[in-house]
Amino acid sequence: MQTVQAENVWCGGAAFSPCTRKNVTVSDDDGVRLRRGVTLADEMGRCNDRDRERVAGYRQAKKMFDLTALNGRRAVLCPYLACAQEGGELEILVNAHPIRLVWRKDRPYWEDRWTPVEVPCAYLRPGENEVVFRAVEDAEWWLLLEAGKHPNRSAVSEDGGQTWRSEDLGERNGSDGEYLVRLWLDQYAATGEACSEPVDLLRLGQPNGIAARGRVRKIAISARWERPGDTATAVFWRGGSTPAYRPETWTAWQPACEEIVPGACVRFVQWRAVLTTGDVSVTPVLRDVRLQAEVGAESIPAARVAAADNPDQVCSSYRFSSLPADAPRAAALRERWRLRDVVRPAGSEFEAFLHLRQWVRAQWEDGWHMGGIDFCPPWDAMVILELASRKLSLGMCTHYATVMSHCCAALGLTARTQIMQAHCINEVWSSEHGKWVAMDVGGDPDDETKFTYHFERNGTPLSALEAHRAWVEQDYDDVVLSPQPPPATKGRFAVEKRLRLFDRFMISLRNDELTSMAPGEPEHGKGSYHYDGYLFWQDAETEPLPWFSNHTDREEDLYWTVNRATIHLQGGEAPDQLDVLLETETPDLKGFEAKEGDRDWAPKEAKFAWRLHPGENRLEVRPVNGAGRRGASSWVRVRL
Repeated sequence: MQTVQAENVWCGGAAFSPCTRKNVTVSDDDGVRLRRGVTLADEMGRCNDRDRERVAGYRQAKKMFDLTALNGRRAVLCPYLACAQEGGELEILVNAHPIRLVWRKDRPYWEDRWTPVEVPCAYLRPGENEVVFRAVEDAEWWLLLEAGKHPNRSAVSEDGGQTWRSEDLGERNGSDGEYLVRLWLDQYAATGEACSEPVDLLRLGQPNGIAARGRVRKIAISARWERPGDTATAVFWRGGSTPAYRPETWTAWQPACEEIVPGACVRFVQWRAVLTTGDVSVTPVLRDVRLQAEVGAESIPAARVAAADNPDQVCSSYRFSSLPADAPRAAALRERWRLRDVVRPAGSEFEAFLHLRQWVRAQWEDGWHMGGIDFCPPWDAMVILELASRKLSLGMCTHYATVMSHCCAALGLTARTQIMQAHCINEVWSSEHGKWVAMDVGGDPDDETKFTYHFERNGTPLSALEAHRAWVEQDYDDVVLSPQPPPATKGRFAVEKRLRLFDRFMISLRNDELTSMAPGEPEHGKGSYHYDGYLFWQDAETEPLPWFSNHTDREEDLYWTVNRATIHLQGGEAPDQLDVLLETETPDLKGFEAKEGDRDWAPKEAKFAWRLHPGENRLEVRPVNGAGRRGASSWVRVRL
């Protein structure tokens, strides 16, 4: 048995980029450090614009914040407010310090009801902080209210602030819960973490691109830190026999140390670095991580990888909840609305998206009207389509995009809902193009044209992030709409006008509302968005919104690999054999298909043996989901 020493080092932004992260930022100059900017919220914004608390006359509202740490840089109070009259005044008392607010109806889109109020940090203190809202003179104001039992940090007074109660809240005294009042603090998060991609220890140090057959004897994980002031750090590891974490094949997280004996089943390993601070004005910094492994190799494969189109899986730091095509209501949606017939004329997966998006738009006449029952439907395609067919309810861009997402999922296609300025669209995963593509299903309110489109540059469709960058960088001379807008749209769809909507965007992290409406806003998009579960993009031109918690500048968090497999090769029991492990992030995965050389495609398990012949051998694989749809293929050519 041959002993092999190998190592992998993470240092700098490019090396840390594959690492998923929570409450940390990464850069080449600063390494990994805690995220600066913290939004405190006791609710998720799961309410609609009728879940209100009236603030007028003797009726006042109070919100408490428990600040365990405070650094005194900057604070922004973020209440979700509305006032009945232009120029109405509100007095906000922060620990008895008055701040006067005047309502202006002409407001920036991304504020709208959200009203950022700068609070001098001297008004705040560690521990309990009291914020009271009281109307001035005859002004009438409203806060939003999310139902719940805890943590009881909201209260109402009916006698001008003399007595308070934390139950029987709301406009009709029939609710318990928390007001939508959040607090942003310019300080570091108290804790955060970065987690590496899984590393194939048996492949480390192998120049042929194929993992050795053998056993990992020991590993060592070390990190180089800067720990100013009252900060602390820790490193953990876990390992398993499969390329991605599975509870049945991997260990739990354990503290890392200078020498780790991982066990016979461990081939793949991850590390997790945890950063904490007791002084929120400073952060520890992770400069680099070094993973060293000693492998006992029974044999080094004689074969070598000659060529490949076999990229690693790109993982998001956030989980996405997908609707299975065989979910009962997904099946009902598919059959009731004959969705297979809608996409049957399509010659490719991408054409299926085009047929489906036009069909979705065609389901409405005068969709932007509140309808016969004056109702805004929830994000449920079955409810939306039934009401739309009878012209009973509102149908706006959020409903069009929701129907598109759910219909795609019911057909085994991958789509999600994406929100930007005053608009809501879809992003769909195209296996043909190997990327997410932004598609506007509800951008045209004109029922004569019902125009739907996507952006293209040099024939390649654009994602939402690419559209955003085209706008903020003012680089869109060669961007076009596909298809070209018909003359009847009368210039409404100039590229510049449509790209402007992408100044800021966010995604919903689920498309399974047909199985459960929670979590989420009951009436997404009818008013200013307030649900705190969206994931926003941020960059140098797009600063985070202080009233939302989830922002990322990591492209992989929005654009992870979908519906494609990665092939992991290892030396087999015989010199002319390789063991194959397959890895994929395919919603509703059913299994895999493989094609060896000139043979036909055949079903395969996630682990199988591949028999080689002298010379060049080719293996191609693809995932298959529960609806029978096949993802993009990956391949390797191996020479023996």
